Amino acid sequence: MSQAVKLTSLEEHNMAPNDQRLIEHGFPCHQVGAETQRERGASSALPPLYYLHVWWARRPLTPSRAAILASLLPADYDPELFVRRLGIEKVQALVNGQPWTLNGNLLAKVIPDGQGGEVLPVDAVVLRALAKENQRRQENINLIGQIKISNPNLAQDPILLHWEKESQLLPEPFPTPDDRLEITRTMGDPAGANDRILLEKSLGIRTSEDKYGYNRAYTAMQEYQTADLTILDPTAGGGSIPFEALRLGYRMIANELNPVAAVILHATLDYPARFGIELAAEIERFGKELRLPMVKQMEKFFPASFLPEVQRQELHEFLKECPEILPQFVDQKEKLDGFIYCRQVTCPHCRGEAPLLNSCWLSKEEGDQWGVKIITDGRARQGKVRFETYRVTQGRGPEGEDPNLATVKDGKGTCVHCRQAR
Repeated sequence: MSQAVKLTSLEEHNMAPNDQRLIEHGFPCHQVGAETQRERGASSALPPLYYLHVWWARRPLTPSRAAILASLLPADYDPELFVRRLGIEKVQALVNGQPWTLNGNLLAKVIPDGQGGEVLPVDAVVLRALAKENQRRQENINLIGQIKISNPNLAQDPILLHWEKESQLLPEPFPTPDDRLEITRTMGDPAGANDRILLEKSLGIRTSEDKYGYNRAYTAMQEYQTADLTILDPTAGGGSIPFEALRLGYRMIANELNPVAAVILHATLDYPARFGIELAAEIERFGKELRLPMVKQMEKFFPASFLPEVQRQELHEFLKECPEILPQFVDQKEKLDGFIYCRQVTCPHCRGEAPLLNSCWLSKEEGDQWGVKIITDGRARQGKVRFETYRVTQGRGPEGEDPNLATVKDGKGTCVHCRQAR
């Protein structure tokens, strides 16, 4: 997301060499730590550096960005503006004076007003989103009322009261088409969002709404007027600090003793900065060269097919808010880009196929959990196996399958045919 307000440059602060910096005085650890916890907990939206190579102790991007800026900005820099510039920022439209946090496609509709501010033009999409927002708030109010009845001790809980305040209905009358809603930007509250998540867990409930109100901070690209400085990181590891330094507009010198890490630094920092967007086409070409031999070897074992009808219906429901992208999934065959494999040996007792799995989980993502079932052919000697996937509900498959089933543990494998262990 582009930022409407630029950070003040260091030169404008007339910093002397012995000036105290923000990281030494008034650093907002609480909010930065909460956003870092959110980033580390991401399972489906990992930061860009994670996709290139697995690396030990890879530092999260949000605190890396925070450490750089807070080490350079003066101690009297506005902490709230600092947090916003890290990407921890809500974009809100004012509806009769009441803030409405925007997300998703609505953010793309925000435009400059020509006077240094921003507005949201009202159309049919915005009006539908407004009605849906009030419906969400009303459902929250009803839920909060039930919580207070069943848990009287929580009636004055500050987290619940804050949730209730945020859930007050947007006042009517709503704007009409061609109206424009004033936009304001305010600091996000990841610590408060984490508190809300913990409260819901303690009550055994889970609302599906976004508790944060903004995209993960590391995805925000900043506009930053920097002083003429160079950042040095001689022990850069996987490159989180130099990566953020480059994204903030600084020159960067980074190195690492480990040769693998040094190669990663070249691939993630040096080459993109040196060759720019043209490098993307070359990476795409090289990736295809790596993929094609694998596809030729594996396509007879994993023939491409269209989605089964059940999965097609689930996908239709999942993508109901953006039907325009459905065809790229339902009207095309699956692409063979990789495969999950397990080691398999021949059982020394019955000579059957003995797969060695430490778990039968395929996906533990909440709401979309899957396992794999090992199916034998029933032969006492030289038995064969095949596999079928199943959806996991409340920890079990449809026929009671246990996704925690393991055929190997502590270095000992158990045959799925004769049950002998070795």
